[in-house]
Amino acid sequence: MITALGMEEIMFALFAEITLRFTALGVLVFLAGIISLAVSGHKKRAGWDLGVFVLIALLCYGWIYITLPEPSMSYTVTSNLIALVVAALIQAGFAVNAVIPKVNIEAGKLKVHRKDVSPDRKMGASKFGKLAGWGFTALIIAFAVFAFLNVSEAKKVANLAPVSSDNSTANAPMPVVSGKNKEVPVVNTPATVLTQINNSLSNIPNANVYDVSHVRVQIYHNKMTYVAPIDFDGSFFRFMRYKKVDGYFTVDATSKTAQPKFVKKSMYYTPAAFFGKDVRRLMYAHSAMSGYVLMNNTPQLEVDEQGTPYYVATLVHRYGVTSRQDFRKKAIVTINAETGQAHVYKNLNNKPKWLDVALDPTTAAAQVDAWARERNGWWNANGVGGARNGVMVAVTGSGTEADNDEVTPVQYGDQIYYLEALTSARSSQTSVMGYAFTDAATGKSYYYRENKDAMTPDRAQKLAKDMMKQTGWKPKMPMLYRIDGRPTWVVSMLDSSHAFRSYVYLLASGNGTQDTVATGSDATDTLAKYRALFGATTASGSGAGKLRKVSGQVLRVSQNGDTVSFLLQGKRVVYAVSAKADPFAPFMQAGDQVSFKARVSGTTGNITGQVTNSALAATKKDAK
Repeated sequence: MITALGMEEIMFALFAEITLRFTALGVLVFLAGIISLAVSGHKKRAGWDLGVFVLIALLCYGWIYITLPEPSMSYTVTSNLIALVVAALIQAGFAVNAVIPKVNIEAGKLKVHRKDVSPDRKMGASKFGKLAGWGFTALIIAFAVFAFLNVSEAKKVANLAPVSSDNSTANAPMPVVSGKNKEVPVVNTPATVLTQINNSLSNIPNANVYDVSHVRVQIYHNKMTYVAPIDFDGSFFRFMRYKKVDGYFTVDATSKTAQPKFVKKSMYYTPAAFFGKDVRRLMYAHSAMSGYVLMNNTPQLEVDEQGTPYYVATLVHRYGVTSRQDFRKKAIVTINAETGQAHVYKNLNNKPKWLDVALDPTTAAAQVDAWARERNGWWNANGVGGARNGVMVAVTGSGTEADNDEVTPVQYGDQIYYLEALTSARSSQTSVMGYAFTDAATGKSYYYRENKDAMTPDRAQKLAKDMMKQTGWKPKMPMLYRIDGRPTWVVSMLDSSHAFRSYVYLLASGNGTQDTVATGSDATDTLAKYRALFGATTASGSGAGKLRKVSGQVLRVSQNGDTVSFLLQGKRVVYAVSAKADPFAPFMQAGDQVSFKARVSGTTGNITGQVTNSALAATKKDAK
């Protein structure tokens, strides 16, 4: 195993190689000037020139170490041309007053003497000056060519993105809730998890040294789980004092009663560490010469099934000499947070099985955005008077990930997908044109066209907020579920401390009307109320749960909108019926003797037809 010291030495050596990549032309010009001075007998001047070269080389090394410039072809070309121009100008300065040696051959004898020949004394400076001029011209041309290609290649790049289209949402990987499938909605938002973890920091050693700034969702032990690493708070001196952090937190994403669990691990390599233990610079050093580009996002922590922590980052490839991403080519780099060992996986098929999220949310959003916006051309989408034919944009501000909060991770089966709702480029429209799901493991995206008048997630948030305006709670993280075949927005309501308070279920195609919205304090209660809105059958024509004949005495009754929920003596099942299906249901009271048919699944019972209530039997008879 490579020691920590060996890891640091390797990293600094790699940075020297990367510096040469960006400055190779400038280095060649410097060496030519130094050798020219030395050969001509100007050793002192050559020494000064060498000193300047070393100083500039160190400055370039430091600049690259700090800024981590993109190792793309276009950036490499332009940086080399800049280095050439700067080096040529410096060499011209050193050559201006250089004395040119005069060589005479007399009677077979070589005689060399120094002579300052006025007309020719600027000859070396002139050559380097011309070189600087040619280099500057080439730089301007390169900028112009790269800018032109960025626009002209937009359509080609967008259509090369691995995005498959479907004309309906029937096959979309929406989490399913039905009689046979019972996915639990994600209740803990990243904001909730971060608040919980910061409240738990005081329970770990040296808590005043650490900070928690991000969480990552993954499948851990077959559950959707948030992983949140602790890291140094940015202080160099505290880093030098402690050298390592003590571990990370895990939180169940689906349980509102979940508590952060601290996993103790000695993590020496983190994003907030310094020198050779800085994870981002380690990743950059190991990947910069691979032909791939490290994204600007903070490396995320993911753990294997044994709990070993790894920092993971997505690597992308640029298309030709443009600054556009070639979405066909993706790679990842991992750093073992305990040992510092790095691996670059250029083929996602070769990644470790435990690694669920190979594609970061920002890259996923960029891939979908390029395809949705520019597949019919750059001018069509962005130009003055562009037709905007087929242009779609992601709904922003309603997700939890990416630069504009347009992406939300969801679990479907044993995989993580990034969900984006796509709508018209016209900001006044609030209907969904389709949904994009990006497989976080393979990097492939899938677009499903919405054929109904479905609302956007930000509209679902606004409707949920208006429904609970009196509480002051804020809607967060609308997620799309297929409940009994119906696409449904599930919105979590949080209080001012980011604690979960309530669910709001909204039929995606329901436009927020009372008969398409249900609220409740937990998933089971809200699901029962939501199902009761639609009566006995599901959208797919099959029932949700086993049909049973039920009778008993009413214990408790509650009503929310058109949904009447009640409990029976001795039964731990929440029964729900729609007032539209049974107009007498709202008049039910505790103590009434009732009988009915219901589809029962766990603690949820959805009533089919009407409730027979002995106390209201005469009223119903008169009504007939």
